[in-house]
Amino acid sequence: MRLVMRVDAGPQIGGGHLMRCLTLAGAARERGHAVRFIAARAELNRHIHAAGFPLDELAPLPHAPEAFPRHAHWLSLPWAEDARRAADLVAQAGADWLVVDHYGLDARWVAPIRAACPGLRVLALDDLDDRDTGADMVLDPGHLDRRAPRRHPVPATLPGPDFALLRPEFAAHRAAALARRGAGVRRVLILPGMMDAAGLAPLALDALAGRDLEAEVVMGASAQSVAAVRARIADRPGWSLTLDATDMAQRMSTADLCIGAGGGTSWERCCLGLPTLAVAVAENQEPGLAALAARGAVELLSLAEARDPARMAKALARALARAPQMAQAAAGLCDGRGAGRVLDALEGGLRPLAPEDCARLFEWRNQPHVRAASHNHDPLDPAVHAAWFARTLARDDGLWCVYAEGGRDLGLVSAVDQGAGLWRWSFYLGAPDAPPGAGGRMLAAFLRRLAAEPRCRIVEGEVLETNPASVTLHQRLGFAECPPDTAADPAAPRPLPGVLVFRRTLAPAAQHGATDDPSL
Repeated sequence: MRLVMRVDAGPQIGGGHLMRCLTLAGAARERGHAVRFIAARAELNRHIHAAGFPLDELAPLPHAPEAFPRHAHWLSLPWAEDARRAADLVAQAGADWLVVDHYGLDARWVAPIRAACPGLRVLALDDLDDRDTGADMVLDPGHLDRRAPRRHPVPATLPGPDFALLRPEFAAHRAAALARRGAGVRRVLILPGMMDAAGLAPLALDALAGRDLEAEVVMGASAQSVAAVRARIADRPGWSLTLDATDMAQRMSTADLCIGAGGGTSWERCCLGLPTLAVAVAENQEPGLAALAARGAVELLSLAEARDPARMAKALARALARAPQMAQAAAGLCDGRGAGRVLDALEGGLRPLAPEDCARLFEWRNQPHVRAASHNHDPLDPAVHAAWFARTLARDDGLWCVYAEGGRDLGLVSAVDQGAGLWRWSFYLGAPDAPPGAGGRMLAAFLRRLAAEPRCRIVEGEVLETNPASVTLHQRLGFAECPPDTAADPAAPRPLPGVLVFRRTLAPAAQHGATDDPSL
């Protein structure tokens, strides 16, 4: 695959977006994929050069930021000009995926790039859900409640900390870090963010001043609070400052408590079971940290509360008392292997049903959760299944595809031509341990395949009223419920009682990209 990543970094934005994109880029390169970056000109782009990735920098242009999206002021040039330049660069790269990690960009920015690059797919890294990203897939590691739908639906999602983008050293240090948790707090690690624009590091040191604890501040050399930190540690044995550290997993592993900002570092701390007094130093960090607090993984303060010495001191006392419980809760949320799962999803695709799939489909279809969502709940008979499978392989009036991620088959999706442009689909995930969101990714891929089928204009699905997850999934994929008397063919049989009908009209394939697999 060829990936292009659009991300910015700087004093206002911080460095977290860039660092998680570099993590994904590094994992992609390990698998043999080509990666290049597009970023506004900034000093922090040196990290892209240091990692050895090609970079196209966007020169700034004076402009008046728009009011929407809320973070449009992060852009250093007008969004339309940004999109025009990006479209040229993405087309030149022949990208298969455009990865966008920028709260100031939305669907308007994506549209001209799609027009210039037919077949391009877009992955948005977004945990705000405050705008239409225009993406095919959204990565949101902070989406801990998988039952809660996004306000701005997308065809496919990578939800929750299973997909958090952590460098491989965090997973490598996980076992050793967890083994030493619960032995008391002696060493405190202060992680205010690469730029510490909120001035969290001095606040944390002030809160620790009356306690006999070691403390280390780790941040970027360009952080705005470096001088204030140096002044506070000058006469304190056991207190130190480290700039531009490259061994964060090791430092977190040997720490007993963290005082830190939100953002991607939250998942690094969870992976290593590091209990944390977390401070939301920016508005966009509040939802993610609130979700972690609800799981018992952090002690949470707002920035205003952290600036109140009394509140900061009380929160620190609570964090010290709760450290073992927080460590256990945090470690249960993230294992540090998210980058590989994200790449599995980007590489995932469909293949035609093959003769050797007969036994696997029998095993899948006979599982209780699959039978419960089917019209017929009875266990399958092997002979009946074998006869159905043989007939299905010989049919030419539909498509039957197996979906796979990470080299592993996960489910079956099919659609049969009903005539007059109407195709009726059915599907199930057979792998009981399929990754979160795999069903939506499978169906989004199949819809792209159907859009390339000249005979298919409308896709219809039947869903049991007792299956709300499937109802929600159809709605997220752009289907609308329709009453039985609106069937495209008035002579078609009516659905059974308790069955809902959902329908979607497909746009031409050129607007979505043809298929995951040219052999289909």
